Amino acid sequence: MNLSTRELLYLEDLAKMFESVNKNCSRGMQSTTDPQVRTVLQGLSQDHQQWMQTTAMLVQKNGQTLQ
Repeated sequence: MNLSTRELLYLEDLAKMFESVNKNCSRGMQSTTDPQVRTVLQGLSQDHQQWMQTTAMLVQKNGQTLQ
């Protein structure tokens, strides 16, 4: 599967968004004292980490690298 330049740029934007959300979840986990909130944020962080890896894998399959 060859992705177009537009699709690769879209994936790059998604990767940046996922990274930002992941960082915010991590900050929230560090600052909250509520164990339920921490658990929810931890799950979100793990989901976004997985999406970041999947996005990077798609781009790598097309011979590109995300910055």
